[in-house]
Amino acid sequence: MPAAITYALTIDGTAASPELLGAIQQIEMEDHAGMADMLRLRTALSVRQNGSGWTVLDDAVFGRLTKVALSVTVGTGSPIPLITGYVIETAGQFANDPNGSTLAVVAMDSTVLMHLEEKVKAWPNMADSDVATAIFGDAAYGFTPVVEATNWTRQENEHTLLQRGTDVQFLKHLAERNGYECYLDLNPSSGDVEGHFHPPRHNQTAQGTLTVNMGAATNVNRFRTRYEMLRPVTAQATTLDVEDGSDQSGQANSSALADLGATPAVPADRPRRVLLSQLGMGQSAEVQRYAQAAVDRSAWAIVAEGEVNTAAYGGILKAKQPVLVRGVGTEFSGQYYVERVLHVITSDGSYVQRFTLRRNAVGLRGNESFAPGTALAS
Repeated sequence: MPAAITYALTIDGTAASPELLGAIQQIEMEDHAGMADMLRLRTALSVRQNGSGWTVLDDAVFGRLTKVALSVTVGTGSPIPLITGYVIETAGQFANDPNGSTLAVVAMDSTVLMHLEEKVKAWPNMADSDVATAIFGDAAYGFTPVVEATNWTRQENEHTLLQRGTDVQFLKHLAERNGYECYLDLNPSSGDVEGHFHPPRHNQTAQGTLTVNMGAATNVNRFRTRYEMLRPVTAQATTLDVEDGSDQSGQANSSALADLGATPAVPADRPRRVLLSQLGMGQSAEVQRYAQAAVDRSAWAIVAEGEVNTAAYGGILKAKQPVLVRGVGTEFSGQYYVERVLHVITSDGSYVQRFTLRRNAVGLRGNESFAPGTALAS
């Protein structure tokens, strides 16, 4: 029996009114590994019966940085928080047709709070991961840091790490040069905001199994895949030591991340090589790490896109976690990393999840444990 799906919307901590919920035509929530999570909703507008104004719009429900939260419940399970965000845009559309006027609302997750103030600040004698922990844990945000240590600490008498820009811009830059991801997410149990700074967690236990074209077990409406064969690269970088002018170099010929399939995407035969420049680094350890990060990113060359039948899947697909795919042949079946999920809820009760998956290898590893047909946990 397909699981029933319901959702709850709160505004500044208060449940949305029945009138507002009745006016909502569509909700989209985008869960993304590389960008801030976004919430978009569209509500119907109508002229009040006394002609004094417009419903919803003139109620000033969605002011600047109004806090909104969306959660969903699958069957009899506990509510699953999808996003806590802040309104950043509204757009009205007005028409002579009584049913043609709408209000579109856009909200961004708590990343927006880290993007309100540009700073110039020194971070002496600190590793990049120390900086991430300090920023996420700042009292202005109160996020819970989920940070994995980086190896390199710059000494103040050699090199002082200098921030120029907003906190999120700075952390994204630090993450990129370490081959890390940097994002905010909600703790699935408490709903608290967590600040993540670590390598992709792509090789953990899969959150579920997406099944394509396998009769009653099928839980995917559509699925397509492609292999971007010229995307993977090897990388070489050379720079000068700021103290003695000596050459400092780094080279990476394969991905350091665990392969999700039998054959790595970065080829050993006739690889494509890139030369990295303008690094702003003076030590070989930093240069090597940067080159390795460039190769690791390039290896995500196998891309899959599709749409989940939410009721048949029996759960919520989450970005930033792995998922298993079966039914698409031995080359493309196996474990993937979920890059993006677009949740679409409409007023007629439908709920679909459109996804983008990536992996850094093709073929089956042989240790995949495909579940019988739906989410491993709901």
